[in-house]
Amino acid sequence: MAHLALYREWRPKTFDEIVEQKQAVHALRQAVISGQIAHAYLFSGTRGTGKTTMAKILARAINCLEPDHGNPCNTCAICRGALDGSLMDILEMDAASNNSVDNIRRLCDEIVFMPSQARYKVYIIDEVHMLSAGAFNALLKTLEEPPQHAVFILATTEPHRIPATILSRCQRYEFRRIPVDSMVARLSEIAAQDQIDITAEALQTVAALADGALRDAISILDQARGAFEAPITHDNVLSLVGVVRDQFLQQVAEVLLSANIAELLQLVDQLVMAGRDLSRFVSDLAQHFRNLLVCQLKGSENLLVRVNTQARAEMEALASRVDGTQLIAWIRGLSALLADLRWAADGRTALEIGLIRLMDVQPERADHLPVKKTEAVRPDSRPEKGPETKKEAAQAPRSVTPEPPLPEPPPESEEPVEPEPDAPEQPDEPEPIPAPVAANEPDPDLAAVWQQALSQLQASGQMTLYLFSRPAKPQLCGQTLQLVFAADESIHYQEVSQASAVKVIREIVQQVSGQAWNIKPVLTQTGEPAACPTDGPADWVHKIRQTAQTLGIPVHMEDA
Repeated sequence: MAHLALYREWRPKTFDEIVEQKQAVHALRQAVISGQIAHAYLFSGTRGTGKTTMAKILARAINCLEPDHGNPCNTCAICRGALDGSLMDILEMDAASNNSVDNIRRLCDEIVFMPSQARYKVYIIDEVHMLSAGAFNALLKTLEEPPQHAVFILATTEPHRIPATILSRCQRYEFRRIPVDSMVARLSEIAAQDQIDITAEALQTVAALADGALRDAISILDQARGAFEAPITHDNVLSLVGVVRDQFLQQVAEVLLSANIAELLQLVDQLVMAGRDLSRFVSDLAQHFRNLLVCQLKGSENLLVRVNTQARAEMEALASRVDGTQLIAWIRGLSALLADLRWAADGRTALEIGLIRLMDVQPERADHLPVKKTEAVRPDSRPEKGPETKKEAAQAPRSVTPEPPLPEPPPESEEPVEPEPDAPEQPDEPEPIPAPVAANEPDPDLAAVWQQALSQLQASGQMTLYLFSRPAKPQLCGQTLQLVFAADESIHYQEVSQASAVKVIREIVQQVSGQAWNIKPVLTQTGEPAACPTDGPADWVHKIRQTAQTLGIPVHMEDA
């Protein structure tokens, strides 16, 4: 006899054997006992949680000749025919490969015939979300008014892709992920019955790797049984699924903490030569840092960190040497690195550079936030806030830029003229105007603002614009923030120069810096520094705004 997969061998045959899913088991069992069978059911949930298994048990239970407390007996002629596939009244269809209108029309034409042996004709449609729009429309009328002898059981992992007209005609049951403890109990039972020698720690690892899917856990156990000699250990399971061991993650964390670049490159080389998935390694390292944060909590339970006792002691020792804010900063850096790996042509280089950058990552604090640009001081106004020191204020000239000649005001009349009712109210003191900054003058605050804008682009999901904007060098020319690209970055310049891209960058820069700067991408020639124009539209706009504010005339700037 051919080898039977372990998950098929141990597929539950009654409601009592179902692991977890108590809310669905109780409701369906009561429906079978009371005989109140609905014409359509929808089972939804993640993979490996028992949707198809529950559908098969329900199909046998409602047709069983001798049910036992709602469970099928699995011994009568109907149950035996359903188990070996010879019963024609229970039809299981895969919607992924039978998703056309013709398949559903053929089903609807056959449903009118009475069942040959069973009480109900049961149609189990798996992965029902794969049906086409025409197939759903063909199924709709039959699902709304089916014959009394017909029952539909739909199973899907993506219920949001099913039309609302179909959902409203079904009794819906949500299948939840199975907890680790329940999976460990089931795996222990399987290992004992099939005489699989595996350690308790390895069973915990298998359950944790399955991510709530019992079928995945049983498949890993089946694979480990054929791959390793007894007893199967924790490290065997990790090597089987390609997950980096806890000790290796601990070594990487130690190297990052000590900022040893040479040893870090050696560890990355070991990782690559072992054939590990780099993206999975980054995710596991972020999970390891999360575990270090949990270890810093007093009285944290071992269930929050699923490692053995020795690894737990090592993690607690490392957690006592690193600050929690530093761990959070590393986790954020790894999240950005994971996004970069998806676009990188050379994953190893991207991983090495990303981990080296983590050594210089500092936790974000209030004193590390960028300071807004220093506003110019006009003779007739006083700035509300000034980041400069008293010494700088004493040395600074009273007028930063020469002001254009102001138009002469009309001669004062002898009698004061009252303003018209609709005239705008003039402010007592005009708002200070930021002074233009020279092109080549270093501005550390501007660089920090641009880095924050790039991080905001990445966090908002603008990955394409983020990647094309990264090479830009910011410089402030008056009220225009120039994004300077080198001559070999013409493709980046073209993408960022699009009107939609400029609008997004301008909004994010204003949100980060609090300044309504204009955004202008600039492409420079090789060896030529980018210079601000001596007299251009931006300067004239600056002069007009100065004059308008001096006279108290409100000005609203709009994009062309």
